Amino acid sequence: MHKQARIIAICHPKGGVGKTTTTMILAAALAERAYRVLVADCDAQASASAWASAAPEGKPFPAAVVNLSTYAGKVHREIQKHLDNYDFIVVDCPPGLESLSPQSAILVADLVIVPLPPSPADFWAARGVKLLIERGTDFNPGMKAGILPNRVVRTSLSRAIMRELNDFGIPLLSSRLTNRTAYQEAVVSGMSVSALGPDAKVAADEVSVLADEVLALLGESK
Repeated sequence: MHKQARIIAICHPKGGVGKTTTTMILAAALAERAYRVLVADCDAQASASAWASAAPEGKPFPAAVVNLSTYAGKVHREIQKHLDNYDFIVVDCPPGLESLSPQSAILVADLVIVPLPPSPADFWAARGVKLLIERGTDFNPGMKAGILPNRVVRTSLSRAIMRELNDFGIPLLSSRLTNRTAYQEAVVSGMSVSALGPDAKVAADEVSVLADEVLALLGESK
């Protein structure tokens, strides 16, 4: 008997931290493992939808994408309409602490991932999503959460912030996404990272490790 879809919400109150990139590369990696994956694009900028639309003719993006940006606080109800048709639903949440979409998505999420570049501004802004997650667990006690270090670079400041993340209050994922051009190339080409070929192998390996960790957190194996 088919299980209902597991819901993964990608959240951070600040724009430009890599929420859409994380959403799409993770969704694609899961789809390439033969899971049925839906991306719920909840951002009014519709970046996830634009990414999928940029796919070359005859080579569609491996995950389906639906635009839910107008549903705000009712996003969780719309997501639940798709539970029986997919294995995973990955939610690209919009920025902003006052946005109702992230709050709504957290109500039904099995896992919340917080992409976090190692910069002071992004670190400070992430405190807002920490509060959302803490409130969300009151209604959704089974929800898991993790910080995903994103756009990681080898600098002393980056290392200092990474050390601070260990005491942030949200578990730190072991996966890392480094600052690589392959991720931007995937955006403009409308493709998954692995589809970019051998030049993107290191980035594709990073994404594969992330997919492995997400599956393990959700008790899945395939």
